[in-house]
Amino acid sequence: MGESRKLSGRYRLLNPLGAGSVRLAFDEAEHRDVAVRELRVPPELRESALFEARRATGLRHPSVVRVLDVLIEGGVPWLVMEFVSGVSLEQAVRSRRPLPVAQAARAGVCVLSALTAAHGAGIVHGRVDPGNVLLTATGRAVLAGFGAPSLSMLPSADLWSLAATMHFAVEGRPPGQVPAAGADPFRSLIRAMLHPAGPPPVEVVRETLDRLAVDRPLDAVVEASGPLPPARVAAIGLAVLDRLVACGAFHGGVQPGNVLVDDSGRARLTPLLRSGTLPAYTAPEGAATRAADLWSLGATLFTAVEGSPPAPGAPLTRAGALAPVLFRLLSGDPAHRPTMDELRRELLAVATGRA
Repeated sequence: MGESRKLSGRYRLLNPLGAGSVRLAFDEAEHRDVAVRELRVPPELRESALFEARRATGLRHPSVVRVLDVLIEGGVPWLVMEFVSGVSLEQAVRSRRPLPVAQAARAGVCVLSALTAAHGAGIVHGRVDPGNVLLTATGRAVLAGFGAPSLSMLPSADLWSLAATMHFAVEGRPPGQVPAAGADPFRSLIRAMLHPAGPPPVEVVRETLDRLAVDRPLDAVVEASGPLPPARVAAIGLAVLDRLVACGAFHGGVQPGNVLVDDSGRARLTPLLRSGTLPAYTAPEGAATRAADLWSLGATLFTAVEGSPPAPGAPLTRAGALAPVLFRLLSGDPAHRPTMDELRRELLAVATGRA
């Protein structure tokens, strides 16, 4: 294919982009760089492929590589796409190393937003993978590959592929039959999205990714900074308690990895995923009750103030005014634990220095 060849009399073909079939071209009508790709499909699928490609030209979103034009040249269909300067997620991970969770979550936020817009327009991507996620110099992620036939896939297939892509981002490998273990909320979310029963609701996925993109799990905060002051731990407890009250039922996942803390110290309990609760944070009675959630909250606050989970006979050496609250929360008898209203008053007193 010669360097001087033009498509449709305006797109001058230049060099290949990466190792794929996409080429850089110059749009002489609009004076801009574009990317072009031959749309290779069996003859019997050509008309439906062209229909899908032309429909994709109407999709506009900041995290979508736009399809600008669909044309036929010499009987061959071509896609003309927006040129985005960046490196694919696949290249970034293979040439460097897996991404930090916060960066992977930010990419997930962008791709999920793009998919939500596409699904709302009746478009299924069908090829979400690390090679089609581009990371720009500004830290934004954009999803390429729209306009190709989606092979009649359902939107849920795109969410599964997004989870597999995020798994690759933090593990450096596809999930295969055994997704990565780990109690942190990012890997828990990935496993939930890959579950054969189908992904969690999109709102739960979005909320979790939004928080992980900017906040850190409580266990990571304690690991990095050491045990936290009792007043700060009490404030975290109040925030988690508010979420438990709003939940209105057994949560089942109260543990440090599911409590996200932002830069100002505000905390938020993530929605329940399928991962369950770690043994160190599971109430001794093993019941699915709100009293069991309160025991898990006590174990979580114990870890935050002491630096390690509670164990039989473990002393409270740093808890100060928070100690009596923790003793009641960690009672082996659910009837001896405080009610949620009592707990709020006690935590508020410690958080404000009135205890």
